[in-house]
Amino acid sequence: MFIALFAATLLVAPPARLVPPLPPADIQALVAMDPSKDPAAAKRMLSEAGVPMDQRRKAAEAMAMTGGSTPVVVVLDAAIQCGGTCGATHDLADLVVSMAADAAKDPATIERLAKLAEATDDPMRVTACRAIAALPADQRPAALKDLKVRVIALKAVPGAMQYDVKEVKAKAGEILDFSFENTDTIQHNLLVVAPGKMSEVGVAADKMGETAEGKAAEFVPDLPSVIAVMGLVDPQKSGHLYMAAPQKPGTYQYVCTYPGHWRMMNGKLKVEKAEK
Repeated sequence: MFIALFAATLLVAPPARLVPPLPPADIQALVAMDPSKDPAAAKRMLSEAGVPMDQRRKAAEAMAMTGGSTPVVVVLDAAIQCGGTCGATHDLADLVVSMAADAAKDPATIERLAKLAEATDDPMRVTACRAIAALPADQRPAALKDLKVRVIALKAVPGAMQYDVKEVKAKAGEILDFSFENTDTIQHNLLVVAPGKMSEVGVAADKMGETAEGKAAEFVPDLPSVIAVMGLVDPQKSGHLYMAAPQKPGTYQYVCTYPGHWRMMNGKLKVEKAEK
């Protein structure tokens, strides 16, 4: 099951596509191509859903060679161009993070990541912060040596329709990793929603029902009150939702919107004003 990952730093409209599209019909033919010999295929390998991570990396390496760039810059550019709307949103972010050591070798690239990490209104901020946090402190920009991604470990309580953690506190703008382990026997997802909007989102998800359309959307309603999304996680699998805590303090909620779950399977994300 494809696990979607999205980030938001402000209470604004949700990403253009909350849940990425399915892989293209020709995905098997696409991944069988040699990206070093087919520039068009290489470009598609960076944006389509369902492409293995190693093939995405090979595509980036091929595009870097022909474009006079570096693979990490190619991936970073692709992630920015994707902007949360293409099938590779999750993978491109993870690929940038996995290439952090390569980025650190190029002062221009690390400076670019630093600027993105410090831009509170940039959708690439979370990815940039994750990449910098993956580096040893002595390889980070001076202003970001203490940067951290805080892990919020959650589990599904088997048979209880609940998360095992009911409340999380965070500082405005803090980078969070909701790390969810589905120890239940059924699928669950995790959405972060605006204050007071859990019922609105939950009822909308219930109306989607267990239809083909609802499953394709992973039971994520397309509403402005949905701030961040982890798509459906299969039983005995795990997923991550990386996000920046909203800049506006308040009590947000995280919730599973599989039809019928939201009334019991939810928790509070209490965002406090950041210390200066």
